[in-house]
Amino acid sequence: MNGTVTGYTWSNPHVMIGLDVKEANGKIDKWDVGGPSTARMAGNGWDRSTLKMGDVITAIGYRFTDGSNILRLQKIVMANGRELFLYGRQ
Repeated sequence: MNGTVTGYTWSNPHVMIGLDVKEANGKIDKWDVGGPSTARMAGNGWDRSTLKMGDVITAIGYRFTDGSNILRLQKIVMANGRELFLYGRQ
């Protein structure tokens, strides 16, 4: 999903990203995007300054099965095309 970063919490047990996703009808949906621990993400090149408020990203992962607006993140693609993985290159 494509969206604008509204928050980035670099802490354990899970790094969390707030994301505003604009639907086709213009409505903005708020999503919580969760990653693994800071240690695992740091091992894949992330740090507390990787994302900034207002960054436009594509978040790729798995939606929670209960249908809530929560995504278990696998990787992101930055606006410049740079891919950032969470669990090693895939």
